[in-house]
Formats: sequence, C-alpha cells, structure tokens
Amino acid sequence: MPRIPYPDISTLPEVMQKMLAGTPLNVVRIGANASPALFQAQGQLGWAIADPAVLDPRIREATILRVAYLSNSAYELHHHVPLAKVAGLTEAEIAAIGAGDFASLDPVLAAIGQFTDEVVRDLSPSDETLAALRAQVSDQVLVNLILTIGCYMSIARLIAVTGIEIDEMSLQHL
Repeated sequence: MPRIPYPDISTLPEVMQKMLAGTPLNVVRIGANASPALFQAQGQLGWAIADPAVLDPRIREATILRVAYLSNSAYELHHHVPLAKVAGLTEAEIAAIGAGDFASLDPVLAAIGQFTDEVVRDLSPSDETLAALRAQVSDQVLVNLILTIGCYMSIARLIAVTGIEIDEMSLQHL
C-alpha cells in the first residue's frame, strides 16, 4: 500500500485520464497526483529520454541502472534491468554497473558510470571525470545524460516517498 494514495482517475482532467489509459504502471498512476502541467511535462521528458535518437539505448539504460542502484530503487531496477538486456547490456555489464566496477566495462560505459556516480553523489563531476566522458561522447550526449540522471533521480525519489508497490510485470520495451 502506498504512503500516498493513487488519485481517483475519474476525477482527473480529461487529458490526464487519456495519458493514464494506456499504462498500468504505478509510477505513472502516482504521478497523476501532480498538476496537469507537471504530469504532462514529466511524461514528455520520459518519452524523449526513451527515443534512441536522444541516447543510444545501451548508454541510456546503463545510466538509468546506475541511478537506480545509487538510489536503492528496487522499482526502477525491476523495470530497467530487463530493458537493459533488451538494449544489449550483458549480465556481466549489468552486474558491474550495479557494483560500481567500472574498470570491467568498455570505455564509454566506464566513463558514464563514473560520471553518473559523481553527479548523483557530488552534484558535479571532477574535471578529470568530465574530460574522460567528453573524450567518449559528444557534448549533446553529455547534456542528455545529465538530464536523464536528473529525471531518474526525481523518479526514484517519487517512488521512495510515495512508497508505491512494484508492478506485477516489468517493462520489456519502451
């Protein structure tokens, strides 16, 4: 049982009811407690992050997994471990991301892991970590990573504060 109740969908504005119609996800349902503008904006940000043109799926899922591990978010891991596998991450890579064992990852994933750790824990990465990531990805990808980290930190906190239940089924694709 969540700490904050799910909203009664029938009382929500029509635009929010339409957005909720196609999803059984508890995180989306609890998010409908937000104002319509924030609910829509969060949904649009989530869809933008999921676009492979924004971030390569392996990079996206490695980043989200690291945020989920750092945030102790069983809910995010429930959904994003399967998505990471679909995106092409191996069991060994997923385990290394979870353990913070970046030395065993390829240079791109290693740089992303270290960068994500420092952004989550310290707000800003060291100059060395930033330079290492910039050597691997474009500045556009780097900024997209920062926004993805922030989005999933926010979602992890929404999940933790509201105490929503893990969904019965996990996502298999975005």
